[in-house]
Amino acid sequence: MLSKSCIYALRSIVFLAHNASIDAKIGIKEVAKELELPTHYLGKILQQLSKNNIIQSIKGPNGGFYLNEESKKVKLIKIIEVVDGLSFFTSCGLGLKECSDTHPCPLHDEFKIYRDGLWSLFSSKSIQELVSKLEGGDAFIRNLSSK
Repeated sequence: MLSKSCIYALRSIVFLAHNASIDAKIGIKEVAKELELPTHYLGKILQQLSKNNIIQSIKGPNGGFYLNEESKKVKLIKIIEVVDGLSFFTSCGLGLKECSDTHPCPLHDEFKIYRDGLWSLFSSKSIQELVSKLEGGDAFIRNLSSK
């Protein structure tokens, strides 16, 4: 459902929101190492997120990425929109162009429930809510083999 780029974006944003600040920015290499993600690929994703004001970045020797308080309030659907687009949330489960409530495919009714549920989830959850789960010890974003 979500592309690899979008999954990497979500994990990276939560990592940055949890670990970085204006006074303690984190570079691409450190994020990539900590989350076991390819550096070059991640760099393109983080640049895209920065360009769309979802994360903040500062260039130079003391530069890096972080999230300000406003960015932490961003809903996950905004990240998905920037990275993958929103077409999944209106698409047919069988890929038909004409599928609709009045002209449904065989999967339409069941797929619509799943699709609409994901829309609701991603539209209601903020970055900060995911960070709060990390801080509470109720969730993780790194592989168990990592730190």
